[in-house]
Amino acid sequence: MIALVFAELASIYPKAGGVYEYSKRAFGKSVGFFIGWISWVVSNIVIAMLVVGSLDYLGVLTPLPYFVKIISAIAFVLIVNYISFKGIEMSGKLLIAFSMITMSVLILIAFSGSTAINLNNLRGLSFTNLSLAFPIIIAMFYAIETFFGWESIAFLSEETKNPKKNIPKALLIGTLIISAFVMFVIFVSLAAVPASELGSSSYPLLLVASKFFPVSVVKIISVLAVLTIMGGAASWIITTPRLIYAMSKDKVLPESFSRVHQKYKTPYTAIMLQAAITLLVIVSGSYKFLLDVALPLAIVMYAIVILSIPKLRKEHPKLKRTFKVPFPIIIPTALVILLFGAMAISTTVESLMLGFVLVLLGLPLYIIASLGYHEKIIKLFSDWLAEVSYWTNKFFIEKDIIDHMLNYLSDVTVEKVLDLGCGVGVVTNKIAKEVIPPHGKVYGIDFSKRVLKIAKKISESRDVKNVEFIHENFYNLSKNRNINKKLRKLDAVVGVGVLGYINRLDFILNEIKKRLRKKGKIYFVDYDYPGHLLDKPLIEDNKEIYKLFEKHGFKIRIWRQKKLFWTYVHIYGERI
Repeated sequence: MIALVFAELASIYPKAGGVYEYSKRAFGKSVGFFIGWISWVVSNIVIAMLVVGSLDYLGVLTPLPYFVKIISAIAFVLIVNYISFKGIEMSGKLLIAFSMITMSVLILIAFSGSTAINLNNLRGLSFTNLSLAFPIIIAMFYAIETFFGWESIAFLSEETKNPKKNIPKALLIGTLIISAFVMFVIFVSLAAVPASELGSSSYPLLLVASKFFPVSVVKIISVLAVLTIMGGAASWIITTPRLIYAMSKDKVLPESFSRVHQKYKTPYTAIMLQAAITLLVIVSGSYKFLLDVALPLAIVMYAIVILSIPKLRKEHPKLKRTFKVPFPIIIPTALVILLFGAMAISTTVESLMLGFVLVLLGLPLYIIASLGYHEKIIKLFSDWLAEVSYWTNKFFIEKDIIDHMLNYLSDVTVEKVLDLGCGVGVVTNKIAKEVIPPHGKVYGIDFSKRVLKIAKKISESRDVKNVEFIHENFYNLSKNRNINKKLRKLDAVVGVGVLGYINRLDFILNEIKKRLRKKGKIYFVDYDYPGHLLDKPLIEDNKEIYKLFEKHGFKIRIWRQKKLFWTYVHIYGERI
């Protein structure tokens, strides 16, 4: 039924974000972010558990020292991430190979084991004892990890042909095939080996195989078992960066993780992040403990995704659905009750608390991403940091970049200037005092009242007369009649640190062009940070900057002024 839920959602929204996309569509961007973040946290824990845990099967052949396991696990993660980086075609071939190995192991044990079936081994099993209900539910809860992966298939939607049809089919057919094989393997195992003996074994599959295969074959199966489990890890390693990519592209994670490699067309920064975090979890050695934390987090994730069905059915009933969940209220509700019931009787308070902490770790990244585009958060931080902003602007802007801007504007006659995103008015007041003639005017515009209050106090204290500060959103300039009239036939438009905060940059550049006189000047300064984790992809790529500004009718030049902790990117020129 959970597979059917994912099949319906994938048929509506065939996006790389998967669980993030579904939750966002149903419950909003913030909920979508936290569900996507939970999925990412869970995937890193599961990858570490599967990679290191799979190596335990090699203990049947020869015991491995702990450091050998860790080094082997690190090597495997790096190799698969490299294959993921090389492209989806190579990655697909790897996953198909692992899938064939998985199916081969199941088929080998199931059908060969059928010759060793002893029905007497089943007679001692009771399926009617109500006292077994709780243990069975708890066992189901911990077995959910075996079936993690519905969401990982959905992450490949944007790289799949005809995803609205093929992704749901893969989800449903794959789940049915694996479920049938697993049920058959369980039946054969219970019939071939007494339950007490099977339950006490650390290697139950190999124990079953030993009943009808010689030792040499059992050793081969142990190697195949390692590859089978590693195949599960490989699927997570390859698919999860697509989630990071989708969230970054949607600007709920720093946009730098949405970069796509020019040659291989893969989200290479997301792959690098994924590899780094997975290796950190492996080296920490805490993956077994973290598994207890991952399971309730996964339950929360699945519950929200399941509840997306009734929500979207109600709000968007006309959306075309290739697959549909029957009884879209009763079945999702029953599934959620079952999942939370299992969690309630098998999860400790400590696990829940640590899970909550892991979820909160995503909040700073969400805030960093939102500082670039989320208007309310930008305004909130501008208000909070108004006084700090004055001193940092005074120290860095006046010291490092203001003279370059003033020299450029001094070469031509400018009498009417707009300072876009003026903040506390350091640039606004400097231009008004040192470049603009007494009869000229500099307009500073910002949507934070608190920073504009400081800007006005500074201009009054310095007796700067020819400035005017405007409290308005950049996007509403044309809607305000009085402001729209003032900001016409401008001689220059300037801005420091503002390009990175503008969501609809095409719209703003078009607005600037309309308000500038012919040959009117522009001068913007933004920041390019080492590693590019905080800046926008546009800021680091000169070609893209030229392309964008030329598209809107500006002839520009770019100068990168390197400093210790960042690089100032000066973009200046004129309207053609």
